[in-house]
Amino acid sequence: MRSLLLVLALGGPAAAQGEIKPFPRVDPYTKDDPGAKERAGYASFGPFRFGDDHTTSQIETTLGGIPLIWVETDHFKIGSGLPEYALDADAKEKEKLRKELERLAKRLPDVKVKAKKLDPWLRLHLFAQRLEELYTQFRERFRLAEGDFPTAPPDGKSAGPYMGEGRYLGMPAKYTVLLFDKKSSVGRYSGVYLGQTLGTPTRWVFPTVGSFLFLTAAEFLEGEYQNDTALHCDVISGVVQNLAAGFRGYRVALPFAVSEGIAHWFSREIDPRYHIFSGLDLTRVRIRDESNWAPSVRARVEHKVFASTHDMLGWSDADSLEWADHLILWSRLDYLMQREDGAAGNLLRLLKEPPGTKSGQLTPEETTARAREAFQTIAGGDLARFDADWCEWVLRTYPKK
Repeated sequence: MRSLLLVLALGGPAAAQGEIKPFPRVDPYTKDDPGAKERAGYASFGPFRFGDDHTTSQIETTLGGIPLIWVETDHFKIGSGLPEYALDADAKEKEKLRKELERLAKRLPDVKVKAKKLDPWLRLHLFAQRLEELYTQFRERFRLAEGDFPTAPPDGKSAGPYMGEGRYLGMPAKYTVLLFDKKSSVGRYSGVYLGQTLGTPTRWVFPTVGSFLFLTAAEFLEGEYQNDTALHCDVISGVVQNLAAGFRGYRVALPFAVSEGIAHWFSREIDPRYHIFSGLDLTRVRIRDESNWAPSVRARVEHKVFASTHDMLGWSDADSLEWADHLILWSRLDYLMQREDGAAGNLLRLLKEPPGTKSGQLTPEETTARAREAFQTIAGGDLARFDADWCEWVLRTYPKK
């Protein structure tokens, strides 16, 4: 049985989309040369198995007429239908892309660092690099090593803590990502392979193969968000939640507050101007002009206007959260990430400890109770102690403006 996990909200007025030209079938940067692919860190450009019951070839047949290209990296299987992208006048995006292309050119010598346009294959290469960099950053931030995870499902005889069913942070199969251009492609793919027609960016689990999927389309990003950087933030937000959900296996769900806080933290590392929220009413999203969250959090701490950690961990309805609630989620994760004692990684391990229940599952109430106990452990006291320590850190760390 497939499980729908979460949808993400993105904002802005609608914009027209043109017809997509056919993509070259052979990657122009490796020319499908085995040596070049190996140097680039690629296992395959397809075809390969993608979900529980479908392959890349079947997806192409189902979505006939939509150009799609594929790549399999060390930890991901990625499909892209993104068309050519022309860089706009955004100086920050140009500088970001220049640095990314410099890193990419070390593995793909034919890449032009000062490119004015990103062709479809170059966009696929960039997202492959971005996702592998995210995977590395996730491991480093949570102090995890590749060797922490089993290469096969445990047989019950091995010593040490349970770390999941496979080498991909505890998942047996690589994480999957589908990047379409049109919203309609998301609907067509999900209607056939996920059992329902979806109209939003979505996270999904394939339980048979043991893989998480993030599915989105550039057309969801509209107005000020209709650019490559905003799409990068969108993808990072969704995929990093999948990495956290897959850690030590997917059967123990993270509380919403922790998952959302992780998404905000990693997405804002890319570009804090673009806000990706779960469930937030888009009329309450202030686009780009409120990217500096730290002073706003500091002001709320100074005036003691914020939700307690106890209450925060009980949140489950994304639609009920306000703008300020998301700032607090981000800041509490930021506090854990900046601690030198590995608090963020220790918390994640506690939250994903296998349940001792007969069913092997936790109820929502048990998940919340476990989260509160985990935060108390990290605080070395009660939740009031955690709040006090976080407030002290905010006042010591965040600027007033």
